[in-house]
Amino acid sequence: MSDGERQAPTRIEETEVTHLARYQFALDYILPQHTVLDAPCGSGYGTALIASRGARVYGVDINEGAIQHAKEFFSIASNSFHISNLEDLVGLFPKSDCLDLIVSFEGIEHLEHPSLFLNEARRLLKPNGSLIISTPRKPHGSPFHIKEYSLKEFEEELSSHFKIERIFGQVYTHIFDLGGNNVNPHEYRKFNFIVYCSPKKD
Repeated sequence: MSDGERQAPTRIEETEVTHLARYQFALDYILPQHTVLDAPCGSGYGTALIASRGARVYGVDINEGAIQHAKEFFSIASNSFHISNLEDLVGLFPKSDCLDLIVSFEGIEHLEHPSLFLNEARRLLKPNGSLIISTPRKPHGSPFHIKEYSLKEFEEELSSHFKIERIFGQVYTHIFDLGGNNVNPHEYRKFNFIVYCSPKKD
């Protein structure tokens, strides 16, 4: 089931495969000792998948219904779910430099002030931490999106707070390095950018 934007499976196996592929991709960057933020977490399936690797995972979303669903179906011992605005996480995380990894899949295009979220993400990450973030290539056309990005615009947005380490493309469930691939994103009806970043030093 879905509300038209968020997927709401009751088991990880029921998740829409293109959504699940991004979380499976992120698993390669996660160690059991990591503390991870999944923001936005939607209905919680990705948070549960990450937590199944032993990491401590916080799932955060502004939608109360999504968090209720996550708590009902995807709570396990090593994760927790919280209602919060991604642009202001200080109430949930008052301490800086406390996270090893932030995953943010298909969220930034929904934010009024994406730079505020990126500033919070940089604040929360340890100096050697990482952000893995994705967005659909514009034009996507979703009525739920506030801002859509070309690759250049996405890089410019991220570069204000992060050093871009690698850029990946996603077509359906296939995720590949864009750096060594002469792929034109506009050749595909649906295309997603996934960027692996490290926080810029002050």
